[in-house]
Amino acid sequence: MSRMLISGDRIDRLAVAHRLGRVAVIGSPFRAIGRRCARAPSDRYLAMQRATYEGAATGESVSPGTLETDYVVGSWREHDEWSDYEEYLMRYVPSEPTWIALDFGCGPGRNIRRWSHRFARIDGADIAQANLDNASVFLRGHVPEAKQPRLYRTGGADCGDASDCTYDFVFSTIALQHICVHSVRFSILTDIYRRLRPGGRLSVQMGFGLPSPDSVGYFDDFVDAQSTNRGCDVAIASADQPREDLETIGFVGFESWVRPVGPGDSHPSWIFFTATRPL
Repeated sequence: MSRMLISGDRIDRLAVAHRLGRVAVIGSPFRAIGRRCARAPSDRYLAMQRATYEGAATGESVSPGTLETDYVVGSWREHDEWSDYEEYLMRYVPSEPTWIALDFGCGPGRNIRRWSHRFARIDGADIAQANLDNASVFLRGHVPEAKQPRLYRTGGADCGDASDCTYDFVFSTIALQHICVHSVRFSILTDIYRRLRPGGRLSVQMGFGLPSPDSVGYFDDFVDAQSTNRGCDVAIASADQPREDLETIGFVGFESWVRPVGPGDSHPSWIFFTATRPL
């Protein structure tokens, strides 16, 4: 630690910022320093992510209601039948379709189709325009006209042009666990907070448990990762890690559930967690 304090190396400075960022009294300012130090390298990381997903999505063969290929999601039919999503991801969604939702990392729109009946409308946000184009095809005829989603291309660390203080519910599956840069994930969660209305709820699934293959620690900023979408993931070691981020941002009422790992994933387990923006 003492060596890193006097080091001029960017990675050492970032490591110090993250370590100090987890000290209660001085944590918030040092987390901010860490995010500023990581911004330019994160741009390079996000460019890699965008290129990966654009390439995979461009190669997909999509028709209404069907992904003929499965380069982006992987095991999408099995995911459509995974009951834990209903039990934990959607736990607090009312039975009547009154809420407006946003699917962060919507990919080709499979969750928009699956959960359309639970909401007044589900919009989608994704880093790859090709994913959004595929979603428009995939959802054709499978979502009522009145519920057609608004699809937003993100910069990778935000929700794109989605409106502030609009959504009752923002959810994300098999997306945040593929982002091995903590400062990027923190930026996404902060931006999601802005898009939720007061009282709105966040609900997320991510990989959980150690050791986890091809994964880095929760607070790591591994901006030099050369691959994504299971090529280099993040593993949550304790529910206190996402809890700390969400409470720093301003979320309240954190809850979590550790569950068996879902289809096609190599993490030891999954975690579902939820919190709300206060009224």
